Amino acid sequence: MKMVTNALIVLTLATTMLAQQPAKTTPDQQSRKDQENTESKPIDGFYKLSIAMYEVENGKRINQRDYSMIGRTNGGPTARISVNTRVPVATDTKQLQYIDAGLTLNCSLKEQAGGKLQAQCDANISNFVRPDQLPESHTTGVTAPVLRITNTTTWALLTPGKPVVIASVDDVNSAKRMQIEVMATKLD
Repeated sequence: MKMVTNALIVLTLATTMLAQQPAKTTPDQQSRKDQENTESKPIDGFYKLSIAMYEVENGKRINQRDYSMIGRTNGGPTARISVNTRVPVATDTKQLQYIDAGLTLNCSLKEQAGGKLQAQCDANISNFVRPDQLPESHTTGVTAPVLRITNTTTWALLTPGKPVVIASVDDVNSAKRMQIEVMATKLD
């Protein structure tokens, strides 16, 4: 009887150990597992971002500029447009240092529930002040150009296909206002 009990215990332990070993998979089973893993990973979404930058004066749009770029969601790199002019500026040591003047746009995208799109956009806009825009105290003796810089960092929740004003900035030297409008379109 003792021998039968010992044999049953050994048989039970052996069965338990065999059950804990990983099952051998066939190549067909492995390819199905790989396909399931691929399908569960988030797929990058691609969107065309149409950006309109315009000035508003007395309620009317004037001087509009349009830009577009393709952005990628789910941790993709930032979409970027840079249109600049390198401008030489004299330093105290009578050497030239170059600065960029113009426009730089950076946008990062992330898909949200309900078909919405989260966008973080940075805009850096710099332009030269015309001599007629300078106050009287600056017009005499000024030899270097005066540069005006506007920086914005905005977060917006976009509905694809609908434009949204993401920034609005008053011009400090006039009654004009600059606005930045973004519209995202899903690409297939």
